[in-house]
Amino acid sequence: MARFIKYTLTILVLLLSSQLLFAKQVLRVGVGNFEPFFIEKGERGLFLDITKEIFKLLPEYEVEFIFMSNTRLLREMKSDIRIDAACNIFSNSENNAFLSTPIFRYTDVAVSKVENKIVIDQISDLQDKSIAAYQGATDLLGEEFKKMALANPQYSEYALPSETTKLVVLNNKEVRVGDIYIFLHDIKAPAYKERKDIDAGDFVIHRLWPDVYSHIAFKDKAIRDKANVAIQEIKSNGTLDRIYKEYETYLKLQ
Repeated sequence: MARFIKYTLTILVLLLSSQLLFAKQVLRVGVGNFEPFFIEKGERGLFLDITKEIFKLLPEYEVEFIFMSNTRLLREMKSDIRIDAACNIFSNSENNAFLSTPIFRYTDVAVSKVENKIVIDQISDLQDKSIAAYQGATDLLGEEFKKMALANPQYSEYALPSETTKLVVLNNKEVRVGDIYIFLHDIKAPAYKERKDIDAGDFVIHRLWPDVYSHIAFKDKAIRDKANVAIQEIKSNGTLDRIYKEYETYLKLQ
């Protein structure tokens, strides 16, 4: 009997050791909560889909997404409490994290109504315009834009990108400055199409800036290094381009 009990205990220890050996490490990843990049319902969105593809190549981790504001993401990355990594962090953000190679792409543009016939060929053309921009644009869109914004009393920034779209639709602002994916997503809202009979075709897209990229920030350098390898893989095998093109098609980006 004693031998049977000893044998049974040995088997249990081996089974438990095997499970521990192959157990996945839980990785808590903080993400934003603004469409179309991060959508909490259904855990989807352009940037979230890219992030999922990265971690598919790192099966040793069980990823748990935690949705929050970008401001809170930065605050959480400075603590050792809630998250292990954060998506959509810019290189000039104040943090001590290890940043991945650039992965999330923003295409910032100026947008105005066709009916207003506004000519914007360069940043200096914005100087006398009333402008609604996203929060932080002054520090992200270059020195020329920053000087224009600081000298323009009609320039304002808003925490919610959807607010900038609404202000231009209602003619409270002449120009919206922000990402084209967000604008095309916002303008598809039923309220604009059904109540205002307005869509993306009623606007002019003024392309004034090169694309800007953000990163995934990690508290652990070793995990960051693994993620960089995975990022290179989805770039080289076409996965990254495929995801961007799928969203461009969905948003009817020309």
